Amino acid sequence: MSLRFFSGLNSPPLVVAAGAAIVVGLPALEFSTVSLAVLKGANVLAFLTNVAAVSVPGRLDGLQDQAMRSGDLNPSKPASSSTPLVNNQPPHQENIYSTIRTRTLLNPSGWAFAIWGPIYLGEATFVAAQFLSLPHGLDFILPQITAPFVAFNLMQSLWCASFRPSYSEGWNKWVSVAMLGGTAYSLSFIEAIAMTTSTPLVPWWYFLPLTVHFGWTTAATLVNLNGSVAMEPSTSDATIVAVGHASALTATALGLALAPSAPAYGLTVAWALAACADGMAKRLNERASQQNQSESLKTGAKVQRILCWAGSALCVGASIVPFLV
Repeated sequence: MSLRFFSGLNSPPLVVAAGAAIVVGLPALEFSTVSLAVLKGANVLAFLTNVAAVSVPGRLDGLQDQAMRSGDLNPSKPASSSTPLVNNQPPHQENIYSTIRTRTLLNPSGWAFAIWGPIYLGEATFVAAQFLSLPHGLDFILPQITAPFVAFNLMQSLWCASFRPSYSEGWNKWVSVAMLGGTAYSLSFIEAIAMTTSTPLVPWWYFLPLTVHFGWTTAATLVNLNGSVAMEPSTSDATIVAVGHASALTATALGLALAPSAPAYGLTVAWALAACADGMAKRLNERASQQNQSESLKTGAKVQRILCWAGSALCVGASIVPFLV
């Protein structure tokens, strides 16, 4: 089937219905009686679906990168109606990402996204390890983790479908937030299993990429939320500041809560917060952007940078303490 066929199926109601079915059905799924061959095949198909979805062009983050490479978007300048996001984009899809960037207070620097490389490499190893002659502890774990593993891959695929310019109006802008939140929710089931599993036969690295993915999607959900809030022109600066500060504090609280039992989660949240702090530092140094922002946003950006740096440091500390005691 062609890409055009699947694009025709990409409608907000359908994506929401699929995501809701996955999230609601996940806790009820029981695979203890399913053969290991079926479970392994399901994990492979889910991972490949995710990889394929990520590879489809046209997401908001991909459009920004394309525009910056072609010189059509200067990230140091605020959005204007005369500068299209990418060449030949319809008028209603212009400047969406640029507008978000100049208003949101939770916007990580580009280097933060390098984390996707280790995540996907680790998860590819996770999938391949199912077929290796490893200890039988994996046979015990697979029936427990297959449902959430398949679920988070499908939820992230739905996020890829919804994080697009066509979802920028009305309630549609919140769909990507829900899909990314559902991804983190599904990954939390795997993390709970990793924390409670008692078999010493499972290699320590088996859950590591999934824990990092959990931490990253936790932070990414908050980033996506702030972007959706900033996307609405009628949203006041005070609301943007409040949501930004609350998101930084929420990420810090989650990192501190889970870091003692999942240091990789805490360090991943710390990475994300440091990237957001660096993003605010760059924002504060952009004269063009500053000249077009209200005093409340300027002050909010300064406070946000402090909150993110402090949260990052606290999460790092909470993550290394277990190794020192």
